[in-house]
Amino acid sequence: MNRKNLNSRRATYVLLTILMFLWMPRMSAQTFEYPEYEDENSERIAVKFKGNRPTISDFATAYLNYRSKEMEFFGKVLDEWKRYQQKKPLSKNASISVDTKNGYMRYQIINPQEKDTTVMEMCFWNCADGKHKLVCANTVWMMNNDYGWDNHIGPCFFVYDNAKREMRIVLPEDIGALYDSDGLSVFFLPRKGKNIKVSAAGGGDRWNEVLEWDGYSFKLREQ
Repeated sequence: MNRKNLNSRRATYVLLTILMFLWMPRMSAQTFEYPEYEDENSERIAVKFKGNRPTISDFATAYLNYRSKEMEFFGKVLDEWKRYQQKKPLSKNASISVDTKNGYMRYQIINPQEKDTTVMEMCFWNCADGKHKLVCANTVWMMNNDYGWDNHIGPCFFVYDNAKREMRIVLPEDIGALYDSDGLSVFFLPRKGKNIKVSAAGGGDRWNEVLEWDGYSFKLREQ
């Protein structure tokens, strides 16, 4: 084999190697799938919106309509949400803020008698495949300089299909968001950035961790 042909083959090999590495992330994105369930978590929730894509307000409306059917707390939040959208005064000690640009909303209600505050927040992430979004609604109950727990407290995740315009529940353990700790884990969603902050409740030792978004799910950042 002459030198010209050898150099040509080497150049072809290098080019193919480069193309392989460029193609591998795309292949990974195309083959990633969120799990399907065959129980109560299989329900599809339509997300109605105007324009090219849904905003955090559209996700909040869909979520609150869904959860208000099963829990009184979310029914109350839905009532406040409707007042907010209609630009009517909210109930005393209630507030709502929406950051459409950053895809974040926050509802807060203060109970002066019990000296506690409940916060419901929502945000979403665009997935790396360009076909899905991950949506999270999270409720935090703060009381006596600590955190409390009830059946409506904590995060709830949904995967949204851009083409079908619907979302369905995805369990925290299937996206790296089931934080195992000694006691109650409290989540704080990002208004800016992509990572979730996690802290402890229940009077135990305080700690702060971070769940990093990787385009589809979360990974615990080592401290």
